[in-house]
Amino acid sequence: MVCPETCSRRTAKALSTGGMVMGWVQVAIVVVVIGARLRAAGWLLVAGVLFTFGLLPLALLGPLVADGFLAPHAAWPLLVVADVLLLISALTFPDGGDNGPLSPILSEAAASSPLGNRVATAGILTGAAYVTALVVLTVWTVVG
Repeated sequence: MVCPETCSRRTAKALSTGGMVMGWVQVAIVVVVIGARLRAAGWLLVAGVLFTFGLLPLALLGPLVADGFLAPHAAWPLLVVADVLLLISALTFPDGGDNGPLSPILSEAAASSPLGNRVATAGILTGAAYVTALVVLTVWTVVG
C-alpha cells in the first residue's frame, strides 16, 4: 500500500502488514456495539450522546478503531480481549428507562429482577475492564 508522504513509516508499515484488516474488524465491532446499545436506549444513552455532543462514545470507541489500524501484531491478542469485553459490556451494561433499568438482552421486567441486577453488575465490571484494556492497548500502540 502506498502511503502519502505525510504518513509516518510506522503508520505505513501497520497499514501494509495486515493492520488494515484488523482495523476494519474493529469498525464492524463498533457498529455491532452501537446497534446493541440502541436496542436498549435509555437516559444514559441520551446523556452520553446529547449532553457530551457525542464525545463520550467517540472517546470510548474511537481509540479501539485507531488501535485496530495502528497496533502492532503483538498487540492483537489484547485487541481481541478488548473486543470481547466491549461486546459483553454493550450487551449487559444497564441503561435507565422511565420504568426501570433497560438491558439489550433482557426484557424490561427481567432487567428489574435479581437476574437483571447480576447482569448489570457483569456489564459494569466488563465495562471497567474494557476501559482498562483500551488504555493499555492505546499506550502500547503509541509507545510501541
